[in-house]
Amino acid sequence: MLSQTRRILDFIYPAHCQLCEHSLTHGQHLCQSCSDSLNYTAAPFCQLCGECYDGEITTDFVCPNCNNLNLDFEFARAPLHADGLGISLLHDFKYSRQIHLSHELAKLLETGLGDDPRFRPYLDGGILVPVPLHWSRLRKRKFNQAEEMARCLGKRTGLRCMNVLKRRRNTASQTRFSRSMRLKNLHEAFEIRPRHRERIKGKRVILIDDIFTTGSTANECTKVMLKHGAHSVAVLTLLRG
Repeated sequence: MLSQTRRILDFIYPAHCQLCEHSLTHGQHLCQSCSDSLNYTAAPFCQLCGECYDGEITTDFVCPNCNNLNLDFEFARAPLHADGLGISLLHDFKYSRQIHLSHELAKLLETGLGDDPRFRPYLDGGILVPVPLHWSRLRKRKFNQAEEMARCLGKRTGLRCMNVLKRRRNTASQTRFSRSMRLKNLHEAFEIRPRHRERIKGKRVILIDDIFTTGSTANECTKVMLKHGAHSVAVLTLLRG
């Protein structure tokens, strides 16, 4: 039934690749050529923050940026580098409200899950938790990009998506802040929604967001969930900044 519906929609509203405008079918919005042209992350990468490094590194390592940090999440991974076509896709999705792209971005997130064997325990009874927006920003943007990606990823993997977190303060944009300023900006910015306090206990959580830069947001979210009984947290983002 779903494939038949997609064929009908393809006939009425022909789909095009978001990046090159090539005609597509079957509800797709990214052609194979553009998909192959994306700048995918690959080993060797830091075992904590997922930052990629050049060179012949054959053993697991922690990068200098993470060496002296006490991070609360187990590890972070992203399928794409934050450049070129990847940034273009995210900006179209996030700022131009191209919400239909959530399905394509969820496919990319799923490759991140498959690329790192450390996610395997999380796939057995784990949950997906999107990083929340403050209500004022949500009202302006009309949707939460992390939540849309998490929902679509949940449909692809069978994992339950839960809006466990709430943003208490409308924090300033993190873009130009140093790591220390980001941590200060996010201090006590998140809390657990009361109805989820029992549901999160003992759960392995995959925290979903659009981009990982310093990890400050991910770490603040992780602290709150661990405090309320989550078993562990791994971070999965679309882009690695």
